[in-house]
Amino acid sequence: MRFLIRTWTRQGGENVSHDRELDIERLRIGRGTDQDIELPDLRIAIAHAELVRSGKNAMLIARPGANLLINGAPSKEHRLHGGDVVMLGRYQLTILPGSAGCDLQIDVEEKISARDEKSRRQTRLSMTLGEVLWTRRRLAWLLFLPVLLIALAVPAWLRFHTAAAPQQIQSQNLDQAEYQPPLLPTGAAKLIPTDRWWVSGQSSSAHAYFQNDCAKCHRTAFDKVPNQACLSCHKGTAEHVNDVHWLKLDDFAKARCGGCHQEHKGDTALVIRSSAECTACHAQPQLRFPGIKLQPAADFSQHHPLFTPRVARYDSVTRSFRWIEANQEQPITLHSDTNLKYPHDKHLDPKGLKSPDGRKVLACAACHEPDASGVSFKPIDMQKHCAACHRLDFDPDDPDRTVPHAQPAQVVGVIRDYYARAALAGGVTKPGAPEIVQLRRRPGEELTPPQARAALEWADQQSAVVIDEVFDKRLCGYCHIVKRSDDPALPWDVAPVTL
Repeated sequence: MRFLIRTWTRQGGENVSHDRELDIERLRIGRGTDQDIELPDLRIAIAHAELVRSGKNAMLIARPGANLLINGAPSKEHRLHGGDVVMLGRYQLTILPGSAGCDLQIDVEEKISARDEKSRRQTRLSMTLGEVLWTRRRLAWLLFLPVLLIALAVPAWLRFHTAAAPQQIQSQNLDQAEYQPPLLPTGAAKLIPTDRWWVSGQSSSAHAYFQNDCAKCHRTAFDKVPNQACLSCHKGTAEHVNDVHWLKLDDFAKARCGGCHQEHKGDTALVIRSSAECTACHAQPQLRFPGIKLQPAADFSQHHPLFTPRVARYDSVTRSFRWIEANQEQPITLHSDTNLKYPHDKHLDPKGLKSPDGRKVLACAACHEPDASGVSFKPIDMQKHCAACHRLDFDPDDPDRTVPHAQPAQVVGVIRDYYARAALAGGVTKPGAPEIVQLRRRPGEELTPPQARAALEWADQQSAVVIDEVFDKRLCGYCHIVKRSDDPALPWDVAPVTL
């Protein structure tokens, strides 16, 4: 017999058929891979049935131990006619008259997918909680009532209605939440559910010293912390905006400190660093605050407006700095009068800098070190970042003797004292020094007044030369702005520095 086997499948929500023709005497149907029509269902035998010729028709015969369901009725064998429907497991075989040279056409279709069948089977086998115990509602109430009693009623009663004598609590330096009834053993007293169970998390280190005094912040039970509780300690903290006009708006007048500074989140900073807390207002500031001069900031990584630079301007009359903000209304040249000579291009030369230890290659991180917060930098320190190259020795014959940094008056005093001592002690080898200064002194030898005057005159002359070199050429003037002054005690003036 010649059969046309048409297999129907679902692809992309549509039925798609796949045809194949078989010219055989016996058509085998079953779960095995060697069957002519393979139906992968565990309820179908490996060799379930055979279809053979019977006269002018075809006969469907079940194999031993297998059953057939044809047109809704069980059967062991059946003479097939056009329109017969055979159900095997989750598969339906529809028998149709043959055409185009085929004796018989069989349409094979999976009526229920394996996944859907598994889901239905699990649904039938599932059991509700009410079938074995109580309904979920009753069980929820059963669990809720002990929680209400242990976590709310008992702590509230102990907190607000305990008959503990106030003088006893004060004498033991206890908080009400730490008070335990004296009649119970110590171990049992610790198990009593006091209001410490209400604490939602660890306090920050900034508030750790009063973390057991809940009333310090929570002025009213079961209410949010009011701003007055925060301002009782943080009186000098500035408002979020510095314009009185904006402070009158509800956004700021009714805002709570705890809206941004949240406690009981662990030992971390109280400032929320989530961008969403800021962009709620700053994403479209003109819509929320008409007339405000803020540019929108959708986020702080890719859509933040350019920051307004502030540059320093030095006033030589007042010897102080003032800060100027650059903006579109007041454009300024972007440079700061720091009074410090620091060419970045020379210090960051990839070829390196000359130093007492040879050439040294510097990077930004050589001077700019992040601080503990991770958002700023530690101050630049001369001794740590500069002294390795910019040494403060002033006499080539005594390279270990240095002058102090950032103390001009002490620098002058150190130099004058150094050369006065050298002149009076003798043994100076500098060219041009008088004989009385070059001669070495014997132990106990004292200079006559004329000799001492001559030695000190040379010391004053040498000190003046070295002071001018130190301030104007070799040390101070190399990095700082210096000018000669009219004060004989301090002949050079070093301009203040700001970074």
